Amino acid sequence: MMKSGKVDVVEDTEENREICRKYCKICPNYKRHSLEKYQPEELFCACGMSSAQPKKELGCYCVGCELFAKYKQHLGYFCSQH
Repeated sequence: MMKSGKVDVVEDTEENREICRKYCKICPNYKRHSLEKYQPEELFCACGMSSAQPKKELGCYCVGCELFAKYKQHLGYFCSQH
């Protein structure tokens, strides 16, 4: 686990992507905006926001994700803002 200030940086690993898929793929934002068609297509907390623009935020599952707690993340909507 890498550190960046007080927030741990989420590593882009297959294990983290598997955890991510349990939350992102069912998230209202992800589904409504077909984020699987844009880069990055998952693990936004590690890879940055989606290239799909513009988009209206429709709800967020980030705070329920295991990675959110494990890496001490804050807020949410990693798919649309950082």
